[in-house]
Amino acid sequence: MMSPVTGQGRGLARLAGAVLAAGLVAGLAVPVPPALAAGSPGTITTVAGGPGRGPGQNVSQDPNALAAGPGGAVYVGDVAVVRELMTAKGWEGAVAGDLDTGPGVRFTGDGGPAVRARLGNVSGLAVDAAGNVIVADNASYRVLVVAARTGTFYGQAMTAGHIYIVAGDGTPAYSGDGGPATSAGMDPQAVAVDPAGNLVISDFANSIASDRVRVVAASTGTFYGQAMTAGDIYTIAGGGTPGYTGDGGPATSAKLHLPEALAFDTAGNLVIADADNNRVRVVAASTGTFYGQAMTAGDIYAVAGNGKSGYSGDGGPAVSAELKSPHGVTVDAAGNLVVADSGNNRVRVVAASTGTFYGQAMTAGDIYTVAGNGTPGYSGNDGPAASAELAYPYGVAVDGAGNLVIADSDNYRVRVVAASTGTFYGQAMTAGDIYAVAGNGTIGSSGSGGLAVNAELMRGSSASDVAVDSGNYVLVQSFRAWFICQTAGTYFGRAMTAGDIYAVAGNGKQGYSGDGGPALSAKLYVPSGVAVDAAGNLVIADTYNNRVRVVAARTGTFYGQAMTAGDIYTVAGDGGHGYSGDAGPATAAELARPDGVTVDAAGNLVIADTSNYRVRVVAARTGTFYGQAMTAGDIYTIAGNGTAGHSGDGGPATAATLASPEGVAVDGSGNLVIADTGNERVRVVAASTGTFYGQAMTAGDIYTAAGNGTAGYSGDGGPAASAELYTPEGVAVDGSGNLVIADSQNGLVRLVSG
Repeated sequence: MMSPVTGQGRGLARLAGAVLAAGLVAGLAVPVPPALAAGSPGTITTVAGGPGRGPGQNVSQDPNALAAGPGGAVYVGDVAVVRELMTAKGWEGAVAGDLDTGPGVRFTGDGGPAVRARLGNVSGLAVDAAGNVIVADNASYRVLVVAARTGTFYGQAMTAGHIYIVAGDGTPAYSGDGGPATSAGMDPQAVAVDPAGNLVISDFANSIASDRVRVVAASTGTFYGQAMTAGDIYTIAGGGTPGYTGDGGPATSAKLHLPEALAFDTAGNLVIADADNNRVRVVAASTGTFYGQAMTAGDIYAVAGNGKSGYSGDGGPAVSAELKSPHGVTVDAAGNLVVADSGNNRVRVVAASTGTFYGQAMTAGDIYTVAGNGTPGYSGNDGPAASAELAYPYGVAVDGAGNLVIADSDNYRVRVVAASTGTFYGQAMTAGDIYAVAGNGTIGSSGSGGLAVNAELMRGSSASDVAVDSGNYVLVQSFRAWFICQTAGTYFGRAMTAGDIYAVAGNGKQGYSGDGGPALSAKLYVPSGVAVDAAGNLVIADTYNNRVRVVAARTGTFYGQAMTAGDIYTVAGDGGHGYSGDAGPATAAELARPDGVTVDAAGNLVIADTSNYRVRVVAARTGTFYGQAMTAGDIYTIAGNGTAGHSGDGGPATAATLASPEGVAVDGSGNLVIADTGNERVRVVAASTGTFYGQAMTAGDIYTAAGNGTAGYSGDGGPAASAELYTPEGVAVDGSGNLVIADSQNGLVRLVSG
């Protein structure tokens, strides 16, 4: 059984999680698991978290864009990662992106290894003739290339496996036509490569102008009726004003409205999913008859959709059918147009010729549903694709075997409609049936029961926290709690293997449910704090549920409740966002976004009740704590008067004002340490009268131990109370009594001598 350990603050975990793993803050009494440690003292080692790899169905993802590549690969755009899904075995790994995504994230890593680069949002993918993977990153306003081999591509010398900017200057304002693509402003949504090797970009909806399709010339020559210079960028469709006009005339004079996807057919025509116009349109590459229409080179034509948002028309002319926000388009080997009719939860096909496709007799120019029954949901695997439920299919591709691959986005899965009977993606498949080949139905975490370094953790910008004991790590992120096992044994009612990682709470979906049942079936909502108590129970600050919850390590009575090993229970908070309940049962009290939690030496739960501007305690037993008589199971305020501000130093802690306290810890003398985040300070409530952190303190009073209230960075080597901090979000106390601070916005861990 684990011995008690102080839970670290959420900011400390976010800022210094890797440092903790490396043992660089050994004074925190954070032992480095021998089986996971590597290198000499002072080196840093990743012990958990990676891009997510293994059998595709085990890897969490949020699929959006798809592209088929050589060698039986299908590339999947998963928010901030590009994944490679192999047709033969169904194994999936990452080829670009490091999972660190969230608001404000922009591309970094130009010229370096793609797997270490940071991507903002992968909105579009393509693969060129050389096997290079083209990425539209619409959060970074750039188009990127992951080189398949070492050579010169798009006018740049590239190294195999590295990533490069080939278009976009990082700003969303439309600019740059006729000049170098890397100097152009854009908001790229989709990418494709034309038969001449030119890079074609959907310039989606930026702040200055929108709704264009642009081309980066691969060589100097005439393309789309324009003289172009290699490496420069040009508009070939759309006039920059959203709307619907121009069919039968020059594509550059037409109006588009949110061109979501691009493809090229076997004749070289450009196919556009014109999403908000509820149409699929074609820019003719040459003069001739295509899709049953006479077309002129350079002109634009609608080939599917009548402009009305709805579902109708199967078995009839595609141009008379209703579509609803088509977000994906591709062309199969027979030349048929395949459309992700996203709002209709279907995938539909416009037949290029009369024949039998996808198990249906089709007439040239008519439209047919080949996957999805129109009901949003997840069902139908291993059965007929047209009877299955899809949930907002966003992207489509056709793999080398002719199978139809679907980004079933709201189901967080990639699914395949088999083109023939055989074995694909490691599964036996029947022609016309649908199968899940990647994704576990959740976003942002995977790998439970496998090696910790292969697991996918801490995706996005959600707050996280970590607690450590006897080499075992417990952390919370997104909507789950994880246990990283170093010492093999039974924890939370499960046998665990050293070096592996296990989900111990949360089913990966946000919400509140599950009390009194298995923690793995429960819903959490952005848990931000974690601690382990003396009995080894896992204590979680379930922040957006306004509760503190406990996962029992063994069967017994804890916090006044009978608990079963592995089950989850609420021990504080009734779910209401507010402030009430002091001196009464903790489960009947209101909390307001509790961000931090720890356990003191007496076993009391200490809660950073962040939006109430207070620190509160749930008494473990009846007695006197923090200068107050307390009853077991009841809750009490021990710091903060509920008003946001900074006041009260040198006086009673309950009369002081705090500002969004996010982290709490208890030192070896029993003093309460508070990350008073909004005040840019760390403060201490004295447990007894004495001298602590270089100050004379009186029991029950509050004092500033670090930070002068000004956001910034200064003061190293001088008095901690005169130094500048910048958003201190977490605190801990090391084995020598030193105060350790996650100075988050400064990107530092700082120490105040005890």
